Amino acid sequence: MVAGIKDVAREAGVSVSTVSYALSGKRSISTKTADKVMAAVEKLGYTPDASARKMRGIRSQVIALSAPIRGDINQAKYNAYFLHTAWAARNAGYDVLLLTGPDAVNDIRRVTQSNLVDGVVLLDVEQDDERAAASGNFSKPCVAIGYPSVHEGCACIDIDFAEAGRKAVDLLFDKGHRKVVFLRNNESDYERSSGYVVIFRESMLARAKERGMTVVESSRYEDDRFDATRFVRETFADENRPTAIINQANANVLNRVLQELSGAGLSVPEDISVLSCGTYFDGELMSRPITEMPVMPEKLCSQAMGLLVSAIEEGAKIKGDVELEAPAVKLRGSVAEISPGERALKVASR
Repeated sequence: MVAGIKDVAREAGVSVSTVSYALSGKRSISTKTADKVMAAVEKLGYTPDASARKMRGIRSQVIALSAPIRGDINQAKYNAYFLHTAWAARNAGYDVLLLTGPDAVNDIRRVTQSNLVDGVVLLDVEQDDERAAASGNFSKPCVAIGYPSVHEGCACIDIDFAEAGRKAVDLLFDKGHRKVVFLRNNESDYERSSGYVVIFRESMLARAKERGMTVVESSRYEDDRFDATRFVRETFADENRPTAIINQANANVLNRVLQELSGAGLSVPEDISVLSCGTYFDGELMSRPITEMPVMPEKLCSQAMGLLVSAIEEGAKIKGDVELEAPAVKLRGSVAEISPGERALKVASR
């Protein structure tokens, strides 16, 4: 028969409440009594809860993945980050507890204070992320895959999206493009200050101003209400049209734009170059290959898990650490160079 808490109490010669206190840590008891309780637990093979395991110095081998589910999530990105974190955790000998509720801070506190998990990974991080801001009070180490403005209590792993913004402008400018259109992300991402979306846009606009590049921004929209026909008609109607698109939208929106461009007799990249940034087209269906500075879930999740394990198993001090990865460019043939002669022709036509 499986031993219960009453059997432990009887074996240790204490009350059931004392056993409960010894295992939960809710009340202070003497070291002698605690030792008697743990000896009884060991002898009877009683399976204690997570708090008792902590008392015995045994890890739960579970990490919490905080990834609140929102109505406008990009499923391809969400799935990629979840799966790559789960794989990295499994390879390190850990299971994953997925926290998806709206009260994220209290959910994290609940699973860390009860010792259900050994550490926490934060996904879908906002600039003013309340989880990151509260992480200094969590009883377990925490790593954010993102770069929130307040992060003293956790470590941060992310792509350097400020550098990505500069790199996007430089790549197109050096190929002769002087006027581009910026196809924005869903407006809800800007409103809730989704970190990478805001950081990239601000950096890209600042770099364009430095280099004398004109950037025309698309109108604000939500994915299900994006009017691709209107966007193409208003943006590319005259000869002084942009020669390139810097895209931040998802595959659904960009595919509609590509279809409308084709219908208007404009080819990619012969007439319009397309560079997509902060997207994940490896996980989405595109109507044609698009040159991309993508997010890197496999690399970032692996790094985040490695950092978290070092804190859990080696006691590494990771609070406040920031590791930003240089953005990578995947060339897929959608960006073309404009010759000096073509530039001169475009300038003369203005």
